[in-house]
Amino acid sequence: MSTKHPNLPTPCFCNTLRQASRAVSRLYDEEMRGVGLRTTQYSLLRVLAKAGEVRLGDLGALTFLDETTLSHNLPLLDRAGWVAVRRGADRREKLLSITPAGTVKLAEARPAWERAQARMQELLPEGVLRSLMVLLPEVARLTAGA
Repeated sequence: MSTKHPNLPTPCFCNTLRQASRAVSRLYDEEMRGVGLRTTQYSLLRVLAKAGEVRLGDLGALTFLDETTLSHNLPLLDRAGWVAVRRGADRREKLLSITPAGTVKLAEARPAWERAQARMQELLPEGVLRSLMVLLPEVARLTAGA
């Protein structure tokens, strides 16, 4: 017999933040499923659309994604034709950019992302989402070099 356990509070900031992140990612992935993207892939396309051509190492720094996450998602985006990868002047360097097809996919996925955003606004008390959007990037910035 299986019993469902409620989420137990933890004094660990990291654990609490990761639990919240996984729950929010599930919500966004649920909305994105219909357009064939995961939240991480949508975010990578958005960053590339804004940044233009980016070195692989810089993309990791821009997105706070580790190499494993990038090495899993970028080949999927490349095979789908949404991201172009080319060698830089230094043959070890990889340069990434969004393709025209990637720009179309990004536009197609935008309504799903907007639905996820609206769901989050409905779920959170007034002002909480806005506060988190200010506080969490600051947490990321402060801990990135720590």
